[in-house]
Amino acid sequence: MGKAFERFVGFLFQDVSNEKETKDMAVLIRVTCLILVLYYLFTSVCIAFLQHYVLSLLLIGGMGLTIGCFVLTYENRTRLALILLNAIILCCATMLTFYLGFSMGFHLPIVLNILLIYYNKTDQMMAKRLYSFALMIYLMCISEITAALSLSVKPSATMTMVFQTANMMFFALNIMSAAYCYCMKFNQAEEKLRRINDNLERMANIDTLTGLSNRRHMNEYLAGLVYEYNRSGKGFTMAIGDIDFFKKVNDTYGHDTGDYVLSTAAAIFKRFMKDKGHVARWGGEEFLFAFENMDLDKAFRYLDELRHLIETTPMDFKEFHFNITMTYGCEEFNPRLGIETTINRADGKLYKGKQGGRNRVVK
Repeated sequence: MGKAFERFVGFLFQDVSNEKETKDMAVLIRVTCLILVLYYLFTSVCIAFLQHYVLSLLLIGGMGLTIGCFVLTYENRTRLALILLNAIILCCATMLTFYLGFSMGFHLPIVLNILLIYYNKTDQMMAKRLYSFALMIYLMCISEITAALSLSVKPSATMTMVFQTANMMFFALNIMSAAYCYCMKFNQAEEKLRRINDNLERMANIDTLTGLSNRRHMNEYLAGLVYEYNRSGKGFTMAIGDIDFFKKVNDTYGHDTGDYVLSTAAAIFKRFMKDKGHVARWGGEEFLFAFENMDLDKAFRYLDELRHLIETTPMDFKEFHFNITMTYGCEEFNPRLGIETTINRADGKLYKGKQGGRNRVVK
């Protein structure tokens, strides 16, 4: 039973192959058609009990046309199905209202046409507004006509209650299905927008080669650390690391090997800095580290550990096997100096480390 229901749902939500049409519009029409078929079948049976067989047969004809609308959505003719369904609803509702009275509620499905037409994104908004206005005028007209001409047949109190209850129930069911489709469409659009925004934010904040934060994102991160320092006094230490003789790696092994070195080193940095702070590609083969809630001495010890880790990690790319080293300069943040001067001081210590023989941490 469960599998049969899953197959039915899969059939109901089958996509359309025409790129000019949308799956969600087709699904809404299909669900509406199924509800209307049940509605027309129930109403035709009730009317047959009242011995109004011609009206009952006309409703069965409307039910057949509604099934045709359902089939059209699978033949990439959703727009035709929408137009035909609007016409069926309008005709059946008018016929039943004139025959059995406005108070029975047979006019209610006409309002459904407004929801259907607005759900269709291919039509112009002005045309939708004019159509909706015309339907409202039409509803007022048939209300006045049925009252003035007394065209309706008065059912018994029991049948009046049956018709009114059934009309409200089926109308509510149609509104619920339309609201569900609107909600799903909105959620899908919102989710798509969220993914696009996430991708844009990632593109703006992440270095594409290494997957680390870029300079822009790191500056925002550092601004947050400064704010936290001013608020709670939590200090931090910054460091700049540079791959030694990186140009030689590119010249000897090629730029693709250089990219491999950068991405491999970045992966090591990301794992190492977990729960310690943040790291970003600062430019070229330079990386900027921020050690949160650490003084200079503690950050120095971590950097020396990282220096040793990089030095002992083999670089194996294609047929090349080699090792790299890095030099670091670190400086504890001083609010009197600010971020830029702190970074410049760390960079100056990095330069001293390069001059002093590389593969070292200078504090």
